[in-house]
Amino acid sequence: MDLNIKRALVIGSGVSGKGAAEALKSLGAEVVMTETMCEAENIRSYDLIVVSPGVPPSHPIFGQAEREKVPLTGDIGLGAALNAAPVIAGTGANGKTTTVGMIGEIYAAAGIKATVCGNIGKSFAACAIAGGYERAVLEVSSFQLLHAAPLKPRIACLLNITPDHLDYHGDMRSYIAAKMHIADFQTESDYLIVPPSVSVSGIKGTPVVLTEGRDFFADEWLNVFGKRVMPVSEISAKGAHNVKNALYAAVATYADGVSESAIEYALSRFRTGAHRICAVGEFNGTCFYNDSKGTNVAATLAAAECMTGNTALIAGGSDKSCDYGELFDKLPENVTAVYLTGANAEKMAAAATAAGGRFVKVCATLSECVSLCGRGGYDSVLFSPASASFDRYSGYAERGRAFEREIERLISGTD
Repeated sequence: MDLNIKRALVIGSGVSGKGAAEALKSLGAEVVMTETMCEAENIRSYDLIVVSPGVPPSHPIFGQAEREKVPLTGDIGLGAALNAAPVIAGTGANGKTTTVGMIGEIYAAAGIKATVCGNIGKSFAACAIAGGYERAVLEVSSFQLLHAAPLKPRIACLLNITPDHLDYHGDMRSYIAAKMHIADFQTESDYLIVPPSVSVSGIKGTPVVLTEGRDFFADEWLNVFGKRVMPVSEISAKGAHNVKNALYAAVATYADGVSESAIEYALSRFRTGAHRICAVGEFNGTCFYNDSKGTNVAATLAAAECMTGNTALIAGGSDKSCDYGELFDKLPENVTAVYLTGANAEKMAAAATAAGGRFVKVCATLSECVSLCGRGGYDSVLFSPASASFDRYSGYAERGRAFEREIERLISGTD
């Protein structure tokens, strides 16, 4: 990427857009930021266009940039062009935020200065222009990987691929292809870490492929390259899904030369972030859990596996064109009731009813769901929508905070 940029257009003013604009201004470029752009607008005056991850493929800017031969990238691509440190990147339908957080903690325990950025809520371009780190640990989404060139991870973790964002990508084939872009620029000196279910036959790069079950696995221990790194029982983040996340964090950092003691120290102390299976309050003996970050079927199933006792699930939101039959077919037996709200509530209710075996209720509001659950005599209530949040909220964090406010109201008696 030619960084002799005099004038740049940034579409989107979220975290990535603002970070990219900051980096471009540091390079001396004049930056124009916009949320939308009409098809008739002239883009020939720009040396570079940066698009935010949420800009849909149907946006006219992509066709315009191609016709006018104006370079187009994203925050990750711009960051990659500015970055001078080895990159450790994580992607997957689920677990990527937790895994890159674990990797960052492991580097800290090893005395290696790392910046953790990307889809986790921190611009890679802004971090790269500031510098001052020894490793760039990136969470990258399928959206970001579409415009990530020339990203070249020293180590890339592809945690899993399950149906997600099909409303954006169109079908699973396109979604998988987007994820596989993480390896496009990798060479023989790089590593690609994958589960056995992922085929790497179509990747463009030539990394060393490390496969779960062959090169690393978890039983009672995290096993990496034939060595027992640490007992699974000592991992502080509980749940089978977090054992998997810890395993990938361990193999990524071990491949980078980090000691077993630093890995064990970090993973025995790591805590998951907000809105991910967090206990937020208790009412009449019922414990409420916020898993607003559960935005797809696989994430909600993983969260449900962590629940104990008679459990109710609160789900629903904006649709991603996913098949919810799998969710209700595979929910643990102790999830005896499902309360649904949001734009796709009726669709989810039809799938839940077809699966049978549990009480199903569609509610007009999240407040109604919480109120009914609070008086239902459940041991646990899990808020894990298995859906995006954009029907009612700006993102999963705002949705999670809304749920927590409802719990506060319930406990205080003001619901």
